[in-house]
Amino acid sequence: MLYAVATPIGNLKDITLRALEILREVDIILCEDTRVTIKLLNHYELTGKKLISYHHHTGDTKVAVLVDLIKDNKVALVTDAGTPGISDPGGKIIKALDQSVEIVPIPGASAVTAALSISGLPTDKFLFLGFAPHKKARNKFLREALAAERTVIFYESPHRIIKCLEQIMALEKALNKKKQFVVCRELTKKFETIYRGSIDQVWEAVKNDPVKGEYVVVFN
Repeated sequence: MLYAVATPIGNLKDITLRALEILREVDIILCEDTRVTIKLLNHYELTGKKLISYHHHTGDTKVAVLVDLIKDNKVALVTDAGTPGISDPGGKIIKALDQSVEIVPIPGASAVTAALSISGLPTDKFLFLGFAPHKKARNKFLREALAAERTVIFYESPHRIIKCLEQIMALEKALNKKKQFVVCRELTKKFETIYRGSIDQVWEAVKNDPVKGEYVVVFN
């Protein structure tokens, strides 16, 4: 049996009672990074758990071994932050399991839904694009995102956020688009900040803020 267990995206209090119960009961925990997961487990005094790393570099041979392990044990799948399988390699191992294996979602924190919930933008339909790509693919990605007729949301790293917003600014002018933006930094963490406004306003605010962190970009 496999439990896909959502973990906090920053604040360690953002974990459900059910998630803690499952993490307490399972035999094995598959982790994106065991060093990150052990901090969460120690915080809640969940000791003595067998942790096995599983991430986007995990090869097919190890995946096959893990599949057999899941068939014979109660296993929890966690990511470093948020919900497994959402912009996360967890989907790969879930896909590898056959119909005989029960897969149980243990829902909880997600940066996508957290950002959408405070955006004030339409959320009856939205387009989630995961992480913005690097280099040449980025311009095409942003152009198609701006052309979407619904709320768009994606993740961006602290090292590329300024360049990303500058590219959006240029594309908005070229495409004659005017969108409203909500950019969330470090959601649920100490330096959580929400920037709202036009692309020019958001770019200016982010550029002049010395604190860096992980970003979620939302616009419509």
